[in-house]
Amino acid sequence: MIRRWFARTLAALATTTAVLLGAALFIAYAWQPTPVTYDSPYLAEIQSRYVDTPVARFHYTRTGQGSPVVLVAGGGQWLYSYRHLVPVLAERHTVYAVDLPGQGYTTLTEPGFGYDLDAMSGALGDFMTAVGLRRASLVGHSWGGSWSMRFAQLDPDRVDRLVLIGSTGLDVPSSPDWRPLEVPVLGELIGKLMRESDAVTMQRKAFANPIPDEVVAENWAPMSRPENREAMWTLQRNLDFSITQERMPRMTTPTFILWGAADRFDHPSQAPDMAGRIPGATYQVLPGCGHNTHEDCPAEANPLIAGFLAQ
Repeated sequence: MIRRWFARTLAALATTTAVLLGAALFIAYAWQPTPVTYDSPYLAEIQSRYVDTPVARFHYTRTGQGSPVVLVAGGGQWLYSYRHLVPVLAERHTVYAVDLPGQGYTTLTEPGFGYDLDAMSGALGDFMTAVGLRRASLVGHSWGGSWSMRFAQLDPDRVDRLVLIGSTGLDVPSSPDWRPLEVPVLGELIGKLMRESDAVTMQRKAFANPIPDEVVAENWAPMSRPENREAMWTLQRNLDFSITQERMPRMTTPTFILWGAADRFDHPSQAPDMAGRIPGATYQVLPGCGHNTHEDCPAEANPLIAGFLAQ
């Protein structure tokens, strides 16, 4: 009788395990979440533009008049993150804020897009070509900084000056918050089942100061798109920063590195480390500012960025 009970228990456990595994695989590789519906006040305020390339239909804005500057947002964010910086730079520059593939309201059109450093930097170059920019200064935050850096490494003649804000690019372990995305199936489950409350936790960690609810809502709406969710775990697996670090000593682009001293994703000690590897680079670490330094402390950060680009 005990043997029969044990056999039935094992069979039930096996059946339950198979059902759970099947459900996990279905969610990870077949099911697609529905993006949230949100009437973005920021989209209603700005003049969105779109340009079509073989890679993507890029969403961007163009503001101001003068020497061109292209702004590239970080992972899981979009051009909204530069809402404070755009008007400052537009006083003397033509400012292009762009959503790269996997960001904001850009739509990928290239099948099998790589979502690695070369693919993302190549997409940046494709965008610049599509809008008629032979050369421009670049401002990149977090992952967007490493994509901008890689572009400057591969095509330095097209980059005047480079600003890196809390930028990845050094061959160091990524934040523990992101590492689970590297595990097959688990990463897909985390990305697809991510809720707004999860996004709130991650976004608030990027700031040292409190942020209003509309900041979370503006970022969560595009992040909830299936294409952008997939980009998140795919980029985490494919971005190899040994490539950017190896090329740093050969960079020729004037570079300014800006970091928040209260960055809880990427330690601020990376700022002097990175600056020491890039010839002629300068850096500044701002007290009381988080990972999203340009949003968290715009009054302190944005004049520094504008001053460097104006040199």
